[in-house]
Amino acid sequence: MTTTLIVTQHVVRENQGTKGNDLLYGTTAAEINEETEYIKKIRATLAKVQPLLGKSQSSHWIANGQQETKPHLQEPGVESDKEPTSFDCKETMKKMKEAEEELLRVNQEKEMLKIKLEASRAAGAESVKNASEKLHEDYQKRLGELKKRQEGIMQVMKAHKLKQEQKLKESTDNLIPLNGELLEKLIETEEMEKRVQRMEEEKKKLNYKKRALKETLQQMMSKAENTKRCVGVQTEISTLQEQISHLDRLIHSQHQNLHSLIYQIEELNNELKHQDENIDLLKEKLEMLQAKNKELKYKVEFYSSQSKPKVSKAVSAKIDGYLPYAMINRLRR
Repeated sequence: MTTTLIVTQHVVRENQGTKGNDLLYGTTAAEINEETEYIKKIRATLAKVQPLLGKSQSSHWIANGQQETKPHLQEPGVESDKEPTSFDCKETMKKMKEAEEELLRVNQEKEMLKIKLEASRAAGAESVKNASEKLHEDYQKRLGELKKRQEGIMQVMKAHKLKQEQKLKESTDNLIPLNGELLEKLIETEEMEKRVQRMEEEKKKLNYKKRALKETLQQMMSKAENTKRCVGVQTEISTLQEQISHLDRLIHSQHQNLHSLIYQIEELNNELKHQDENIDLLKEKLEMLQAKNKELKYKVEFYSSQSKPKVSKAVSAKIDGYLPYAMINRLRR
């Protein structure tokens, strides 16, 4: 009895419009994984078919050998099955040859797929590299411009800070003579007040003496005493009146001088207050400038210490390439 194994090979071909467009640029990881799984299934199927083909060929040759060793057992009149066996062998060999040719074609398409895939990876990597380099150049350019602008602002702020410090120094220096002048005015005012006070006391004494002499003169005139003595008292009263008038003029003058000194002291106090306000304002400005300068310095150091951006590499996935790309496209549709 002869065992004949008939192998049916299903070959899937892809009707392609333009050769070389099988591999699309930018295949996603999900599609690659799907293709990989399909490749594994086809490989497993081929692995199962190949042992069966070998087993069928061995059975065929064993059957032929048994028939050759026992030709004398064939009874007369019984037709020999040699011709059908030979026909089955030829069919099997033909199908095996077709299967081998199909496997060869599959391997060729697999190699072509590998080449196209590598070309796509290289093109993608080069594209990503070029884009990354351009991005890096733009980044470096903007970083340089920003750093230059920050340094320019720092220079302007530094000059402004020096100017404010100079103003603060001048204002502080002006306080010394103002304080000295104010102290002199205060001392002069105090002395003038004391002098006016003494004049007032002297005026009181003269007025008291004048009133006493007037009373004496009235008593003398009422008693009709010596006229010569009365004239002497009147002369003394006139002298006292002149002294009192002179003191009045001096006191009035001193009061005017005192008012002038008080006005000058008020002006000096206002000037000192204004200088103090300027000093406080300049100190605040200096503190703000120092804070901004510190912030700008930190930014410049931060931008200068930034590492160069890394160039991205194209993402690739290894594909088990035992399946023609035409089958993948057929499965995808």
